[in-house]
Amino acid sequence: MSRYVVVYNGHSDPPRAEERSLVSALRKSVTVVDCMPGTILVDGAKTAVASVVDKRPNWKYSAAARAAVRPPHRAVKRAA
Repeated sequence: MSRYVVVYNGHSDPPRAEERSLVSALRKSVTVVDCMPGTILVDGAKTAVASVVDKRPNWKYSAAARAAVRPPHRAVKRAA
């Protein structure tokens, strides 16, 4: 199972009814992790996500990438 981000590609925020119907359709086959207006984070198989999202215009999905920040390097000063 992998995480995917489902994103709305319209000119403005998606209609609430459309977004709710998409979330309920996704919940039947995958786990919905988080929802924000126009963005849905899901955990499941790619085929299950694709079967739901591909039927809807203006909605796309892609694999969720890890966002990591390297810790800052400490500058070691030499003794003078």
